[in-house]
Amino acid sequence: MKFSKKFLILLTVLISTISLVACSGGEKDDASSDKTIEVVYKSPDDSFKAWMEEAKKDFEESNEGINVKITPIDSNEGNYPNKTILMMKSDDTAPDIVMEDSEGLKADAAAGYLEPITSKVENWEDWKHFYDPVKNGVKGEDGKTYGVPISTDVRGLWYNKTVFKEAGLDVPWNPKTWDDVLEAAKTIKDDVKVPIWMNSGKAMGEGTTMQTFLMLLYGTDSKLYNDETGKWVLGSEGFLDSLEFIDEVHSNDLGPSLSWGITGQAGAKISTELMPKGEVGIALDGNWMSGNWLESGNSPWPEWKENIDITAMPTQNGQANGKVTVSGGWTLAIPSKADNKDLAWEFIKTATSKENLRYGTALTPRKDIAELEDYQQLTYQQKITDFLDFTHYRPTYDSYPLVSSNIQKAVEAVTTDTLSPKEAMEQFKEDVKRDVGEEKVEE
Repeated sequence: MKFSKKFLILLTVLISTISLVACSGGEKDDASSDKTIEVVYKSPDDSFKAWMEEAKKDFEESNEGINVKITPIDSNEGNYPNKTILMMKSDDTAPDIVMEDSEGLKADAAAGYLEPITSKVENWEDWKHFYDPVKNGVKGEDGKTYGVPISTDVRGLWYNKTVFKEAGLDVPWNPKTWDDVLEAAKTIKDDVKVPIWMNSGKAMGEGTTMQTFLMLLYGTDSKLYNDETGKWVLGSEGFLDSLEFIDEVHSNDLGPSLSWGITGQAGAKISTELMPKGEVGIALDGNWMSGNWLESGNSPWPEWKENIDITAMPTQNGQANGKVTVSGGWTLAIPSKADNKDLAWEFIKTATSKENLRYGTALTPRKDIAELEDYQQLTYQQKITDFLDFTHYRPTYDSYPLVSSNIQKAVEAVTTDTLSPKEAMEQFKEDVKRDVGEEKVEE
């Protein structure tokens, strides 16, 4: 086949142009990669996106030639960790900054996916403004820091002020012991459908472990995990006492009907249906509960502030500082295979500064932000944020999900009267030994 001279000249020019573009494109990618940092986050999350866009603008204005790429990872909360782990495993796909749940931080750090930033935070002037318990919650099993907190949460006792007043109970209510909580529930037993609500079934998953069981256990003198020995603690007095408290609630008909009270929809029924109707006296739950009653919430309730208040959960007998809560939350972390670790750290400092850290209505991990007037405008926000002074974090090591699952099993067994508290504890001991190995437990 013969080609015209004109066609051959055109073909030569085209090939040369393609080659030049390809070469220059590769060089551009290599060069720009050194000036681009990528932040990945769980989407959808409009609050995170809005905050990141503001931090990006601030950082790029102060660092000419630097680009911040914000990448959403469309996923639910259960699949998001798996997707980010796959990204962090590879040199080719590891982002520079990852939105990391504090629940998975210890395990990801132990697996080598995250870069320790202990030396960086220790030399960062702003680090002193973060709540100490929250800072402890972002440490790995090795004691090193692996993330900067961007939000947190707490749990407490929401209570109906109107019901309490009519029953002759003190308002504001400040129980000092577990017995005070039980006595209040018994006092209003005939006035409401649910004197006290607690997550108490396997269907609630981590809610049963975190919102109920650990709120009790951490109010005793016992532990779930021994940091010094690196072992799970089985058969403690506090573990049994916690199950006995749950048994006291349900054996005295102080909790919800079991026909719906241990289902996955029970929490929504409590917060969006029964509480607005004045049918719940006390609810042991998270600080986010009131979000349901806002104009933008699932069950708008304009009068909620006149009817509902929150107080701290007391320790068992008023020991320690007398109050207890449990926290989770999100962090910004740097993957160990990130290309631009130093630049990533500089961006994290900018994003989490006093001026920039505004992650929706989430509780702030910074004490200086908690003191700002605009932050305190949210109802009960200051009171709830003060719970961070005495909060605890879960021992979320590799085998924690197995232990947590067995806690949920024990709680439901007691709630349904399938097992006594002591029997449920013995079953828990056997289950955990089987699941994590006898070498990882102690009694």
